[in-house]
Order: sequence, then structure tokens, then C-alpha cells
Amino acid sequence: LHQVDGGQRLAKSLSTLKSIHQSNAHDGEVVLNVAAAEVALPFVLAKASELGLSIRTVEIREPNLETVFLHLTGRALRD
Repeated sequence: LHQVDGGQRLAKSLSTLKSIHQSNAHDGEVVLNVAAAEVALPFVLAKASELGLSIRTVEIREPNLETVFLHLTGRALRD
């Protein structure tokens, strides 16, 4: 989620939802780790609306091998 006013409040509020595995806010962005974006997104938008927050852009990224490796090991892949 990009250009979110009140991102910290939204991230904290979303962390209680079952469909959200992880939520972080930094510099106007909220990054969520979810199993199924199509399931979580309506809840995310409803929660933002409930809190009176504005979300200008939503970007959905599928994990690739490098992001999975980084998540599991804490290290980036080397060339």
C-alpha cells in the first residue's frame, strides 16, 4: 500500500486480522505479508476506511525465489 496517511495506525490495526501474517509501516507505505491478497484486500480497504485513512495505490507482488530465501535465511542470494 503506497502513500498511506496514518500508516502506523493501519499496520497496527491490520496485525490483528487472521489473513494478515505480518504488517509494517515506513515512509508512507504499509507492507503486508498475506497468504492470499484477493482475500485480504477487501478487509484491508475496509479497515482503512473505518479508520478514516486514505490509500492512494495498492501493489500486489508475488514472492520469488530470492524473497523466499531472504525470509527463510535472513540473507540475500549471492551471484
